[in-house]
Amino acid sequence: MKETKKTGLYIHIPFCVKKCNYCAFLSFPAEESPRAEYTDALISEIRMRSAGHDRIRLDTVYIGGGTPSVLDVSQLSRIIKAVREYYDVDPDAEITLEANPGTLGRKDAVTRAKLTAYRSMGINRLSMGVQSMDNDRLHFMGRVHTPGDVVRDIRLAREAGFDNINLDLIFSVPGETTEDAASDARKIIELGPEHISCYSLQMEEGTPFYEWAESGRITEVPDEEDRETYHRICGFLKEAGYEHYEISNFALSGRKSQHNSLYWNMDDYIGCGLGASGFVDGTRYRNTPDLEEYISYYSILFDDEKCEDGGMAPYEEVHRNTPFDNISEAVFTGLRRVEGVTYEEALRAYGSNETGAAASERFWKIFAGSVQEAGAFADRGLLIIDDTGLRLTEDGIDISNGIMALFV
Repeated sequence: MKETKKTGLYIHIPFCVKKCNYCAFLSFPAEESPRAEYTDALISEIRMRSAGHDRIRLDTVYIGGGTPSVLDVSQLSRIIKAVREYYDVDPDAEITLEANPGTLGRKDAVTRAKLTAYRSMGINRLSMGVQSMDNDRLHFMGRVHTPGDVVRDIRLAREAGFDNINLDLIFSVPGETTEDAASDARKIIELGPEHISCYSLQMEEGTPFYEWAESGRITEVPDEEDRETYHRICGFLKEAGYEHYEISNFALSGRKSQHNSLYWNMDDYIGCGLGASGFVDGTRYRNTPDLEEYISYYSILFDDEKCEDGGMAPYEEVHRNTPFDNISEAVFTGLRRVEGVTYEEALRAYGSNETGAAASERFWKIFAGSVQEAGAFADRGLLIIDDTGLRLTEDGIDISNGIMALFV
């Protein structure tokens, strides 16, 4: 592991109560038996990923899905215990659990006990997929909770001691107006979360929404209306004191997502679980999405001598980054941040240490083929290019993918 970089751990729990109509993530409903087998296999992988290194220090742990809160408390406790056994978890580490409303229990006493157990494990941040505060819209999206569940679960989370909560909001749902989305945003702000993530709904192939759009049953929200809604929500959040620090993310002071920042800063992160991705020492990997294959391999009980995978683990993809891959990704992810990316940090990813004017000169030599188009975006007020680096303007965010593509 690189001692100069932070390291995070992402753990994927693919199980959910019900697949949502828009969801293209690797997730599916599962009964208790595969959950138990998966927990055992996951713990084996957590151990395996720690082998062959000096004791790895973790700055962040993120348990995502799927819906991790569908696991039994005992299963989640075993996973957290394994992480602490095989890694050095920083005392101030941000430990996030995705815990969707409606999956924590229907009775207050059950939910309170579950949340209290999470806190006792050291989980200190919740990320909740609220998506909307309109009951009809939630039903249309295939969510299993109601707005009342959201209010109740946040109240109980506060009582359990959680003082760092993220709420997700999805806008541009078919049939939704800008005013509808603005109403959702206002109601979420009223709940007082420390962090809010806002995403424009995308029609992903293989989802019911995609099929319905293809058949004409539903109609996508036009791009112009989508962008109007996005900027309207951004305005509400800024007025409420949230810092817009990444294209889709807003935080109160000191509450930026430390784990997601690893991705945008090109830091190392280990991925464990079905279909999980990792980036370690310049190599990107993605685990198999095949549950049977994953459980079959990781159900092996690794002993001390045979704990490393020896290249036999079931990967879907492994890629060793070139220096250009690294600088390209550094610019692509860095431009997602509102602060943008500096030439110096991009060049560090490339393996160079130039500073000041030399860094600017070297950067634009590497991307010589993009100079003219980047300048054109700057002339249109979409991209700011200065002596230290580059960043998107508010209007540039609307066509961010087109600008980022210049550096790929």
